[in-house]
Amino acid sequence: MKSPKLRPSKKLYPVSLGCPKNKSDFEKLLYLFQKRGYTFTLDPEEADILWVNTCAFIKPSVEEAIDHILDLASLKKGSQKLIVSGCLPARYSLETLRELLPEVDEFYGIEPFQFFTKEEPEDKVLTESPFYAYLKISEGCNHRCSYCTIPKIRGSYRSKPLESLLREARKLLEKGIKELILVGQDLTLYGRDLGLKDGLLYLLKELSLLPFEFRIRLLYLHPSHLEEGLLERILELPKVVPYLDIPIQHAHPNLLKAMKRPYSPEKILNLMEHVRKLNPMVSFRTSLIVGFPGEGDKEFAYLLEFLKLAKFEYLGVFPFYPEEGTPAEKLPGQIPMKERLRRKREVLRLQKEITKARLKERVGVEEELLVLGEDFKGRRFGIARLQAPEIDGLTYLLKGSHLPGSLVKVKITRSGVYDLWAVPWDFKG
Repeated sequence: MKSPKLRPSKKLYPVSLGCPKNKSDFEKLLYLFQKRGYTFTLDPEEADILWVNTCAFIKPSVEEAIDHILDLASLKKGSQKLIVSGCLPARYSLETLRELLPEVDEFYGIEPFQFFTKEEPEDKVLTESPFYAYLKISEGCNHRCSYCTIPKIRGSYRSKPLESLLREARKLLEKGIKELILVGQDLTLYGRDLGLKDGLLYLLKELSLLPFEFRIRLLYLHPSHLEEGLLERILELPKVVPYLDIPIQHAHPNLLKAMKRPYSPEKILNLMEHVRKLNPMVSFRTSLIVGFPGEGDKEFAYLLEFLKLAKFEYLGVFPFYPEEGTPAEKLPGQIPMKERLRRKREVLRLQKEITKARLKERVGVEEELLVLGEDFKGRRFGIARLQAPEIDGLTYLLKGSHLPGSLVKVKITRSGVYDLWAVPWDFKG
């Protein structure tokens, strides 16, 4: 593909959809545009280029991407260019997309910055917050889960070079970032393809040595490669927050086998029990799929009982979608969408009570809060160590005048269903 022609003094209207990994790629593209003299606008009518970076992991993501593209296409006029990148063009053929979306001028695949430079940028334009940033440490996935389109879209697992990641992290920290959030399809595999032993642990140690005040959060730890010893060593690093995102997808052994997820529910429960004995304040998050083919009433009830035992602090749940080209698309025992959605609601009702109870246990406990800003009521808010941005709850700071970007030692004074309230630890009153 030819690289789009870039001219200075132009405006770009950017839209990025999907996961933080996708966002990280797009932020590097924006950096390249910025270097070439482009400015960004929130008004599509002002833009010379309308750019949509898409997600296409599941059917709703595809539909959302197409809706955004068509909305912008309806506004497109004159010499404006509409460009689409990301997972949608990586998943579907150009012929299909050109027939479906003739309004689009150019299509580019994943990691859109690669169409401008052979070297991946080690800098980015932050689009979500000036105080936390996603550090994408790998691309692709070696797992072949029966429902998943990621290997087809993004290819096999490739670790980013260690030195490049350290340089990128340093640039982010120099900008004032206080929380680095490591993302990848499976963080636990980091470095194996580079010949690194215990690559993730080594990366975390090297990041921790950077001379800045900051903390590190890990997203997407695949259960297949997690062992007690690894988690112990990770959580011993003081800059790594005690927050473990372990997407299990299900708990019933038959469903895990059908999903091609090679671990047992007992392994997950034992890991969680072991880690919580070491540190009762460790927070666990997971992701689930309900309504997978073959999930009868018995298997679904098993999942609910498992959740009662595991007591994840937070979770996300998705109804199963039979994605085109995946083995799960043709599995017997497909479940009507109405029932899949009902099961999703039931999981969320149960988890609401579990989260509420888990947060209540935090009242009176010391925490560290990253202050992010003020809401429309003038309340300062941020994320505690047990809360990943955008997906978990918030913590509201009731006293003090700490500026956004501050890491503050606080005492939790009240809990809600998903959120917490706190005062500075040294507050007297």
